[in-house]
Amino acid sequence: VELQVPYIIFAGSYPRGPEIKLAKESGARVLSFASTETLARRLIDMGIDALILEGSEAGGHVGHVSLIVLLQQVLFQVQDVPIFVAGGIASGRLIPYFLLMGAAGVQMGTYFVMTEECEAHPRFKEAFIRARARDAVATPQIGSELRVVAVRALRNKGLDKFAELQIELIQKRRRREISHEEAQYQVENFWVGALRRAVQEGDVDYGSLMAGQSVGLVNQVRPLKAALAHLVKEAEEEWQRLRKLCKNYL
Repeated sequence: VELQVPYIIFAGSYPRGPEIKLAKESGARVLSFASTETLARRLIDMGIDALILEGSEAGGHVGHVSLIVLLQQVLFQVQDVPIFVAGGIASGRLIPYFLLMGAAGVQMGTYFVMTEECEAHPRFKEAFIRARARDAVATPQIGSELRVVAVRALRNKGLDKFAELQIELIQKRRRREISHEEAQYQVENFWVGALRRAVQEGDVDYGSLMAGQSVGLVNQVRPLKAALAHLVKEAEEEWQRLRKLCKNYL
């Protein structure tokens, strides 16, 4: 708010009314993620300016519903504010279809990690180049005794160690060697600083390599200008193809 930025995006959790009000009073346009029609309408009632639908294919903190389902649950039902879509997008060819369905635009993260201007560590980008779509997995949760926040990242030794920690803590809880609160704290504390270690320090073994499933579609690092130009070219070519199809069938 103090920086007077033009846009404020709430991520990681959903904003409350006073938070939206404070953000809007700064003059910024306010956006938030929404995973259901009910939540979308609640955010709109609180004054949100636009929504982002992020499918479970996305990297980082994710929900459990794919983008294709969210389009039907939310995009097709809510027309009150602009809605952007995200999760698994790495091709400009998809963009025309999202726009035709009513989306205001797309949000892409994994795709733009692979640009020269992105300040992520070279080893972080190299991990993206080597990765396949199925290597981007949600944080494993062992049982239901401890709450685990779902984060999609590339599988590495850190994820394996996290699964082992959960098993150890669950066993200690059952032997009453540790309280539920302490066990939950250790689970939540495990990943503290892990994204920074991966992105800034290049720790690809134990850092959090947050990536969407579209990581399997990006295999080169290029200038941002070239990445954008490629998207626009793909989108425009698909528009032209659609126009020809429409002429042939109408």
